[in-house]
Amino acid sequence: MLTLGTVMLSVNGALSWLHFHDLTVGFEKQRTETRQRLVDQAFALRDDFGLRLQGMAAVLAAFDSVDTLGTRAGRERLRRRFDSCWAALQLDLGIDSLQVYTAVGPPLASWPSDVPVETDHELQVRTVMRSEHAMHWTRCRDVCTEYAAAPILSAGRVAGVVVVGSSPADVVNSFKRLSGADLGVLLPVTQAVTAQPADKEVLQQVGLRVIELSSKARARPLLRQLTSIPPIDRPRGHAYLSLPYDDQYFELSFLALDAPTGDQLPPMMVVIDELTDARAAIGKSVWSRLRGELLASLLSLLLLAMLVHAPLQRMTRAVSAIPLLGRRAFAEARARIAPRTRRLLEDEVDSLDEAAIALSYRLEALESEVAAHSAETQKMLDRISVERDFSRGLLDTAQVIILTQFVDGRILTLNRYGRQLSGWRDEDLSGKRFFDLLGPEESSPEAMVRQVLRDISSGRRRHVQLESLLLAASGQAYEIIWNHSRLAGHSGDKVMILSVGIDHTDRKRAESHVKHLAEHDPLTGLVNRQHFQQELESSLASARRLGHGGALLYLDLDEFRYVNDVSGHQAGDTLLRIVADEVGKVARASDLLGRLGGDELGLLLHECDHDGAVQVAEKINKRLAEIQFPGLHASHRISASIGIVVFSEAKIDVKQLLANADIAMYQAKARGGDGWHLYSEGEGVQEKIQDRLHWREMISRSLTDQRFVVHYQPIQDIRARQVSHYEALVRMQAADGSVIPPAAFMEVAENSGLIREIDRCVIQQVFATMVSLFAVGRYYRFSINLSGVSINDPKLLSFIRSELARSPLLPSHVVFEITETAAVSDFSAARAFMEAVRQLGCAFSLDDFGVGFSSFNYIKQLPVDYVKIDGSFVRTLVDSPDDQVFVRALAEVARGFGKKTVAEFVEDERALNMLRSFGVDYAQGYFIGKPRPDVF
Repeated sequence: MLTLGTVMLSVNGALSWLHFHDLTVGFEKQRTETRQRLVDQAFALRDDFGLRLQGMAAVLAAFDSVDTLGTRAGRERLRRRFDSCWAALQLDLGIDSLQVYTAVGPPLASWPSDVPVETDHELQVRTVMRSEHAMHWTRCRDVCTEYAAAPILSAGRVAGVVVVGSSPADVVNSFKRLSGADLGVLLPVTQAVTAQPADKEVLQQVGLRVIELSSKARARPLLRQLTSIPPIDRPRGHAYLSLPYDDQYFELSFLALDAPTGDQLPPMMVVIDELTDARAAIGKSVWSRLRGELLASLLSLLLLAMLVHAPLQRMTRAVSAIPLLGRRAFAEARARIAPRTRRLLEDEVDSLDEAAIALSYRLEALESEVAAHSAETQKMLDRISVERDFSRGLLDTAQVIILTQFVDGRILTLNRYGRQLSGWRDEDLSGKRFFDLLGPEESSPEAMVRQVLRDISSGRRRHVQLESLLLAASGQAYEIIWNHSRLAGHSGDKVMILSVGIDHTDRKRAESHVKHLAEHDPLTGLVNRQHFQQELESSLASARRLGHGGALLYLDLDEFRYVNDVSGHQAGDTLLRIVADEVGKVARASDLLGRLGGDELGLLLHECDHDGAVQVAEKINKRLAEIQFPGLHASHRISASIGIVVFSEAKIDVKQLLANADIAMYQAKARGGDGWHLYSEGEGVQEKIQDRLHWREMISRSLTDQRFVVHYQPIQDIRARQVSHYEALVRMQAADGSVIPPAAFMEVAENSGLIREIDRCVIQQVFATMVSLFAVGRYYRFSINLSGVSINDPKLLSFIRSELARSPLLPSHVVFEITETAAVSDFSAARAFMEAVRQLGCAFSLDDFGVGFSSFNYIKQLPVDYVKIDGSFVRTLVDSPDDQVFVRALAEVARGFGKKTVAEFVEDERALNMLRSFGVDYAQGYFIGKPRPDVF
C-alpha cells in the first residue's frame, strides 16, 4: 500500500507539473501576442496623432492670407490672422507651437511669441519644400513634441512652410482607454536634471525621466524600481522585461522613438501591463487540480485496503501451511489450509488453496514411490561401476590423448596413450598444467587457450577445437588437434574440462610437402609462376594500402637455346639452377625470386625505387657474367635481358604489371641483350601494341564480315591517249561506312600474316568484276598487287589457278604486281613464283622500282612484263634534273630489255608530256584518274 501510494503521489505530481507547464506555455504564447498588439497599438496611436497634426498643418497652410507671403503686407496680415486665432488653436486643437517659414532664412513668425524660436526644423522644412508634401515627426529634447509640417502653395509653387507642434499627452490617454494598459514617455536625463535626485519624475538607476505617464500614482513607483533597460538596437524597435512590485507582477515593453546614439539610451515609450491576475489564475488552477488528484488517490487506497484485507488473511494461512509439506506433515497442512466451502466468486487465493492441497496429496504419493526407486537406484549404481571400469579400460587403450583438467589448466588425469606420447609419468603430472605440454607461445597462445577454457566452463561455448604443438619430455614436437568440452560431472565444486587430442603430425607433414610442390618449381626450387603472381598481388595491395613502393625484375636468359642445342637439355637445366642460385645471392632475404617460364625468372623487390632496381639489375648481369659453365664456347657469356617495372600505390593489377615487365624485357633484348630497360608509361610501347592488336582485330573482323572493298585507278597508254588497264587498290570499309586507306592497316596485316587472306579476297573480287565486264563486252587488263608474304605462300599458286578457271579470258587480262624490295629479299623464291604464274598466262609488273634498287640487272633477271617507276621520282620530275636523268635512263634500260614502263603519281600535263618524250609507255596518277569503286 505504501508503494502504491508513493507511485500515485508521483504520478499526480507529474500530472500537475505537466498541467502547470501547459498553462505556462499557453500563457507565454498569449503574452507574446498581447505584447506585440500593445506595441503595435502604441506606434499606431502615435502615427495617427502625427497624421491628425499633419492635417491641421495643411489646413493652416491653406488660409487665404498665407499665399501673399511674398509681400510685406501679406506677412503682416498673416501675423494678425494667427494672433487672432492662436488662443483657439491652443485650447480647441491642443497645438503647443506654430512657426511659419519662408523659402529662405529663419522662421517668419512663431507662436507663442514669448517662447524662444525652435530652429531645429531646417532639415524637415527643406524636405517639405523640395517634395511639396506634408510630413510629421517626433522630437525629444527636455520634452517630447510631435511636429507636423505642410507646404504653403502660391501660384502653383511653394512659398513657405507651416510647422505645428503638440504634446503626445493625447496619445498616452488614448492608449489607456483603448488597451487598458498604461503608457509613458521616457527621455534620457540631462546633467542639470541629474543633479536633482529628489525629482519624482527622474529614474535615477537607469538615467531616464518620465515625461508623460498614465496612472501616475500606480505606475511611477513601479518605474522607480527599474535597475536596467533591455538594449534596443533600432528605431521603432522594442524590448521587454517582467518586474514584480508590491506582490504584483507587471510586464514593461520599451518602444524606441529614435535611434540610440553611442551608449546613451534613446527616447522611448513604455507600455505597462499588469500580469498579477493571470499568474494567480495559473497557480489557482494547478493547486485545485493537485488537491483533487490527491483526494482521489487517498480514496482509492482506502477502497483497495478494504478489498484486499480478507484475501490477504486467507493467503497468510495457506503460506504458513507450506513449510509443513517440507516436514512431511501432509494431513496437518491440509487442516490448516481449510479452503472455503461457500464461494460467491472464486479468486486466486482459492486456486492457491486447491493447488496446495493437491500438492500435499502428490508429495505423499511421491514418498511411497521414492522408497520403491531406492532399490532400483542401488542396482543402477552397481551397473555404473561396471561401466566405469569399462570406460577406464577404453581410455587406456584408445590411440588418442584423453586429458581432464580444471579451468585454470591443472591436469587431473591423462590416459596411457597421452603419457606415452608426452613422456610424462604419473608422478610427473602432479602440479603440472595443460599449458606446460604445449609448444611455443606463437604456435599455441596461452592467453587464447585460457579464454577458451573459461568460455567452456561458463557455458558460453559448448565445444571448441584448437590446433597446437605438444612438446614431449624428449623435446620432440607433435601436431595435435584438441577438442575441448565441459564434463557433465565435476570433482567437488570444481568444473572439469575434457580435452581429447588427435595426433596428425604425419598428415601435416604430408600436406606441407604437397603444398611446397604446388607452389615451387621442382627444377630450381624457386616459387612457380602461380605462387609468384599471388605474392605479387599481395604486394600490390600492400603498396596501395601503406604507400610503400616496390619493383619487379623480369629476367630472360640471352641465347639460352644455344646451351640446349650445343650441350643438351640436361646442361640447360643445370645452368638454370646455377643462374637461380646466383640471382638469389644478389637478392635480399625479403625479396621474392620465382621461375616464371622456361628461362624466365621474376624478382620482386619490396620497398625499392627505380634507382635501387637498376642497381640490382646491373649486379645480376655482373654476377651472371662470372659464371664459368663447361661445354660453352669460350666467347659465350651468360647474360640476361631484364625488364624493370617500378610500382607504388597506383591502381595496377598483376596481369598489367607482368605485361609491362615483359614489354620492358623485350625492349632490353631488342638492344642486343645483356642489359636492362626501365618501363615508362610515356614510351608508348603499350599503346603501339594495343594499336597493333586493334588493327589486327579490325582486319580479322573485316575479313569475316567481307568489309574489304576494291577501288580501281585507270592507267593510260601515253601514245594512244586512252585508258588501257586499271590497278586494283584495296580499302577497308569501317562500321560507319567510311573508307579506311591501306596505309592504316597494311603494316599490321603484313606482320601478322593476314595479308595472305587480304590478297586472296582482292583476287576474288577483281576476277568477279572482270567476268562481269567480259559479259558486256568490256575487255580491260587489271593489275593486282601481291605482298612479299603471299609470294612465299605455297598455297597461293593453286588458289590463283582455281580462280583463273572462272573464265578463259582472265589469264591474258591479269597483271600481278610485286614490289622491288619484296622480290629482291628472296630473289629465287620470287623468280620461281613469277615464272609459275606466267605459265598460267598472266603478266607480271615490278612495282616501286628505283627506291631500293641494287642493280638494273634485276629487270633482266626477273620475268616481268612491266616496270613501275616509283612515284617519288615522278612527283618532282618537272623541277628535278636528277629525277629526269634517272627516269629517262630507266625507260631506256627497260625498253632495251623489252619491258613496258609505267609512271606513277602523274599529277599534271607537263609531267605527262615529259614522260612521253622519255619514251615511257603508261601513266598513272590523279591527273589520269582517281581510284573509284567502279570501272568508268
